[in-house]
Amino acid sequence: MDNYEKNVDKVYNTVEKVAGVGNRLQIGCWIVFGNLFLAGFCLWGVYAGYVSWKLEQNGETTTGIVASLEESSSSEGGCCVYSPIIEFEANGQTYSFESGNASSPPAYDVGEQVSVLYDPADPNTAQINKWTERWLMPVILVPAMLFTALILNFFLIRSFWRNDVVDE
Repeated sequence: MDNYEKNVDKVYNTVEKVAGVGNRLQIGCWIVFGNLFLAGFCLWGVYAGYVSWKLEQNGETTTGIVASLEESSSSEGGCCVYSPIIEFEANGQTYSFESGNASSPPAYDVGEQVSVLYDPADPNTAQINKWTERWLMPVILVPAMLFTALILNFFLIRSFWRNDVVDE
């Protein structure tokens, strides 16, 4: 009987070790995928900031007109938010773009004149020349993703070293 108990203890210890390795593997995957997800959003914010900075350095300013408002569903599932469609002239040609910011009620009226900053080498790259239109998203998104990554990594790495069980 004593030999049987030793063998059961060995099997139990082996199962415990395998479960611990599996748990650490799961936590490691959460760390990798969580950081990749947050890095993607962070890079999106960095790219938006880079485009705004590049337009500030090399762009030209002109006057555009709100040609229409693009209606779409709000993130809460309700109806509706509105993005202005801006038309402007550059190099004797008319260009248009949709603002990246949507609001309800609409922030602009159809026919309203707005200042537009555009890239003379590629007038399709343009933004409304207003701080909130150009910088608000990168200024909020990048620090929020970095802060979230810091918190996520703190708790997941702590859990990894403690070998805590992660609930599915």
